[in-house]
Amino acid sequence: MNPKFIKQILKENRPFLIPYLIFLVFAVFMMLTFSKTELHILSNKANSPFFDFFFNYATFLGDGAMIAILFIVLLFVKYRFAFAFLAGSLATAVIVNIIKKVLLHDVYRPAKYFELFETYQLHFVEGVKLYSLQSFPSGHTATAFNVFLTLAILSKNNRIKLLLFVGALLVGYSRVYLSQHFLIDITAGSVFGTLIILFFWIWFERFNKNWLEYSILKRTK
Repeated sequence: MNPKFIKQILKENRPFLIPYLIFLVFAVFMMLTFSKTELHILSNKANSPFFDFFFNYATFLGDGAMIAILFIVLLFVKYRFAFAFLAGSLATAVIVNIIKKVLLHDVYRPAKYFELFETYQLHFVEGVKLYSLQSFPSGHTATAFNVFLTLAILSKNNRIKLLLFVGALLVGYSRVYLSQHFLIDITAGSVFGTLIILFFWIWFERFNKNWLEYSILKRTK
């Protein structure tokens, strides 16, 4: 891998990555200070009709369909971008699903955990289907960081990069707000989504294939 390119991509995306590192430090501090149930109750108490509506729809930006949509869009920009993103997103999905569905299948999600072990009555958003198992890590959060970090890499505007980080974080938080995941789940999901997409973006740079520089709109030089 090209160390110069690695340094360049990290430098150019500091408006996304530095706030993300701050979030990681804060999240780890909170998880070391409080139990996952204490953190979830704290978050769950901060509810309102507006947030119910907002996070109920914001969470869809972490759906797997977003991968297909962005992949198709990137095919019109450059094949290198499209296939680096697709490879990274699929690798993320495979790793996350092996962990949550095979290795840690029986880890309870908040709704089931509180039903079994806590007396606190959670606030739930009406109409949201709640799941019981496969809590760790959050697949929606991993997908959101795949998608939003890719868009940040492609953007030349630092303010947009920062806004894209905020967007990814809000999608992750929506999973906590909707009681689909604990904070530790979305934190792990964000790490997988960020590191894997960066790896594949850097890895694809080593391929010197002319066709990767083309797109659906640009088939020849």
